[in-house]
Amino acid sequence: MSDPEGPARVDQVPALAPKASEPEAPWVEVAVSLPLRQTFTYRGPHGRRLPLGSQVAVPFGPRVITGFVVGHPEAAPEVVKDVVDVLDDDSLLEPDVLALCKWAAGYYLSALGEVLKTALPQGQRASSRRGVRLSPEGERMAHELKPAAEQTASAPASLASLLLDDADKALLLRLGKAGSLGLRSLQRDNKIGAARVERLLRDGLLEVGDEVTERQRGPQERFATAVGKPVTVQKALSRAQAQRTLWSKLQASAELGVAVETLTPAERTALRALVGRGFARVEARAGGSNPQPIPAPAAVALPVLNRPQQQAFDTLVAAVGKGFSPFLLQGITGSGKTEVYLRVIAEARGAGLGALVLVPEIALTPQLASRFRARFGDDVAVLHSALPPAERLRAWRRLKTGQVGIALGARSAVFAPVQKLGVVVVDEEHDPSFKQDEGVRYHGRDMALVRARQANAVVVLGSATPSLESFHNVSQGKYGLLTLPVRAAPGAAERPLPQVEIIDLRKFRVGNDGLLSKPLADAIAATVAAGEQVILFLNRRGFSTVVLCRACGHVVRCPDCDVSMTYHRGAAKVVCHYCGRNQAPPQRCSSCHQSALEHLGIGTEQVEAVVRARFPEARVVRLDRDTAGPPGRKDGPSQGLEAILAQVHARQVDILVGTQMVTKGHDFPGVTLVGVLQPDQGMHLPDFRAAERTFQLLEQVAGRAGRADRPGRVLVQTYNPRHAAIVALMTHDYEGFAKQELAHRQLTGFPPFLRLVAVRVDGPDAALVQKVAADAAARARAAGGADVRILGPAEAPIPRLRGRVRWQVWLAGAGRTSLVSAAEAAAGVTLSGDVRLAVDVDPQSVL
Repeated sequence: MSDPEGPARVDQVPALAPKASEPEAPWVEVAVSLPLRQTFTYRGPHGRRLPLGSQVAVPFGPRVITGFVVGHPEAAPEVVKDVVDVLDDDSLLEPDVLALCKWAAGYYLSALGEVLKTALPQGQRASSRRGVRLSPEGERMAHELKPAAEQTASAPASLASLLLDDADKALLLRLGKAGSLGLRSLQRDNKIGAARVERLLRDGLLEVGDEVTERQRGPQERFATAVGKPVTVQKALSRAQAQRTLWSKLQASAELGVAVETLTPAERTALRALVGRGFARVEARAGGSNPQPIPAPAAVALPVLNRPQQQAFDTLVAAVGKGFSPFLLQGITGSGKTEVYLRVIAEARGAGLGALVLVPEIALTPQLASRFRARFGDDVAVLHSALPPAERLRAWRRLKTGQVGIALGARSAVFAPVQKLGVVVVDEEHDPSFKQDEGVRYHGRDMALVRARQANAVVVLGSATPSLESFHNVSQGKYGLLTLPVRAAPGAAERPLPQVEIIDLRKFRVGNDGLLSKPLADAIAATVAAGEQVILFLNRRGFSTVVLCRACGHVVRCPDCDVSMTYHRGAAKVVCHYCGRNQAPPQRCSSCHQSALEHLGIGTEQVEAVVRARFPEARVVRLDRDTAGPPGRKDGPSQGLEAILAQVHARQVDILVGTQMVTKGHDFPGVTLVGVLQPDQGMHLPDFRAAERTFQLLEQVAGRAGRADRPGRVLVQTYNPRHAAIVALMTHDYEGFAKQELAHRQLTGFPPFLRLVAVRVDGPDAALVQKVAADAAARARAAGGADVRILGPAEAPIPRLRGRVRWQVWLAGAGRTSLVSAAEAAAGVTLSGDVRLAVDVDPQSVL
């Protein structure tokens, strides 16, 4: 992790200062919603003071765009423009969230306005666009073009209208109905195009202007309130027991009302009768705007904590409310880390403090949410990108109003407006999914640490296989270490970690299917015969990873990316797993036109087919991104993630085949055998984190076995039995592996001993991209001096993605100051010809 300006020295990030009296000057510092790192000064409308975090519309050159108030300068430049409009009367951003965004903009070298947009859910943030509308002449022309029945008065067609073609006329009529349309979308429309828009602008029929798009109205909730005097109503309802009971319930909540969605069907029938008689009314309010009493969850018998769990819990509870305290909770798979999270958060909620829980994958959110809701009832708001925008916005507003005190979600939930934040949990903290790879390239775990520091909260990083950065921070005394070395079990029993056996494929041949060795096939048969469950893990989806012509050697590759396309038999398509392009599989080679096409390489779809054929009596299900999507998807046989997990838990599945989606956080009591197929490819990726990622992935999937009363067994098929990750896996020796890998990192100069920044350049013109990368490297070298090592420029390991050529420049250094100077110098290179440059601080992938 970073230093005073970053996560390795997060202990020195300043906490939020007490709110001081602010100057009364009307100037506001605005971060505009553009990729610009500087902020701009404006004057509040009519000298009005605007709160920090409020959203405004401001003039910017010839445009009007949106932005956020981020400061109140005491002085302003000689020429200052006025804020055009105030889009929110109140601050959208809590002080700690605003401080977090400012920190992120500085640390990740990003535009503050872009970070602030990331922090707000869709529907809450406004945006501006270049809009096209009819000019007065265009409006007159559109009126002429309407059918006679729609015209208020008949008018002869003008000569100008006779010169318009059908597409011109259709556009004018369309704008007449819509009022305005986005300039960019019209220019990209094949039936309209930029040339047509430009011509109609020259002819004076169209106008271009800036407009602020309206935000969603937001989710509405219906609330029922009582009407009338108790004596009168009770007398009138003397013979309507259900109505009288409901009226009393409404009257008891007279100030807030009762949410209609919380009423039973019988109560809703009674409510309709009360409304009809004038004894109740129902009104719609913005979701989350009215705090409701949180119903207490049903009493549950809490599991008895074992000694390590109790010690971890006691240490964490003692730290709650005492200031910033970071802890690494290192617990083997199945050791009960989640139960520790739940107990600590319960203590924090009892003290009136909020909690933030981050998980790396959306796939983990439903199962964790169900455990949290079973414990905390409606005091949990779930936030992740797969939710419908209205539902996510409702959850965000409920947190902001204090109606809900616990936020649970994936990476972006780090910005959730939790009130009085006291506990932050990052589950599976090692997972690379916490790093955002586009837009603002932040790391959710590191941001969570900084937010906890600013809120004086306790932060718990949980993992069975911590990142080497976190393990190193423990050794440096920056984090406290809490360990759960045994599996949690009822009573005093302890469940051992599963036994790991290595199948050396240099000695054991796989069967005719090219997939299962005899030891693994025999183990699967015995496990299924015993009524137990099996997981088969392969981290590649699809049926075959390569389609090759035997006649000439040509490989079917994506036209837009330098990668082979994967054959998906169920969808009858070849698919690029990077850009999503898919098409019907070729019948003949596009190079030699022969029909000698062969499918090579194995994916989970092929594993499923082989296993079904090999074990016809077994119930086989596949879990990967193709099957875990919403049911009914057109691109594959989706069943839905929750449905698949429910089948496994209900013991309706004998063999579960899957990618890394089966490795993370799942508790399947019936699984006693895990088979790992072909882990070798991941070991040898051109990435200094390849060994670490391989060990973490294998240890996580191994941990799915033997979590109930029967012991587990793990069989790993590999051609590299002496690889460090495989050797450590055999004895579940995380600490030995981590120390060995850290020694290698220190020797070769990689994190956490040096900092890295990747400067990524891409564009359609290969020569131009290479030139920009070379210029960026030269600028970085001049600015960084001897303190910064420059690697590159060089082509990216995947040289082309989505039709864009990719080059990289890597910057390495021990100190942040010189590294930032070099990165900012590289980012200042002149761009042209649709070339893009992105700065990635603390990159997690070299690909």
